[in-house]
Amino acid sequence: MGGLTLTLLLLCLSGTLSEDAGEDNLNDIMVQIQPEQGQDIENEYKAHNQQVETAATTTTQSGCEPTIHTVMRELGAMEERLGATVRSLEGMRNRLEASESQVRSLNSTVNELKRFNEDRPQVAFSATLGISGTIGPVSNEITLVFQRVLSNVGNAYNPTTGIFTAPVRGLYHFTFTAFDWGGSTMTGASLRRNGQVMVSVYDEKEGGSSESSSNSATFLLQVGEQVYVALWRDGRRISDNGNHYSSFNGFLLFPI
Repeated sequence: MGGLTLTLLLLCLSGTLSEDAGEDNLNDIMVQIQPEQGQDIENEYKAHNQQVETAATTTTQSGCEPTIHTVMRELGAMEERLGATVRSLEGMRNRLEASESQVRSLNSTVNELKRFNEDRPQVAFSATLGISGTIGPVSNEITLVFQRVLSNVGNAYNPTTGIFTAPVRGLYHFTFTAFDWGGSTMTGASLRRNGQVMVSVYDEKEGGSSESSSNSATFLLQVGEQVYVALWRDGRRISDNGNHYSSFNGFLLFPI
């Protein structure tokens, strides 16, 4: 009974002692114990320590292995997500480079259009007779002077002579309108290029009606060629007032 008690006492002491000092303390105690009991106690103590170390090692290994596997799985998942992110960034970079290339191309086109428009001549005019009354009847053909200028971009129209002079070679479009007050009268006029009739209007009225006639044409002009509206001879007339019925208009479509 005394040996068992002593054994328990030693086990309790071994639990409170540090791992490094355990053997020294045991030796000190063993000096005070009878020799025949000392060997048994020593063997029992060593067996106890071996069981404790075995249990600690098993617990440590069983607790670490799942943790390492979990960390490795998480690292693998992080690597996959990182790879997907890298691929996504590469795709975004490729799209950005393509967009930048398109922007450069568009900027180049815009700059070309700007240079084209800056170099392209701008020609357009619009004018009305600017009178309150009637011109005619006339015995000889005359050039009508549309003296009230609404616009004259490029100053190719002369409101003093009524003649448009082409500043550049190109395709031009012209329109004109002839109005006459009521009565038994006739209106006739032609759009002429260098004296050549391009298109004409004609209206013969009876009674008290007032009528307008219009026509238009598109044709090529060389630099310096002239266009105007001519009122026919033999009693033809043209009228206007503050409503500006009779007009002459033209503009450059594009140079050639």
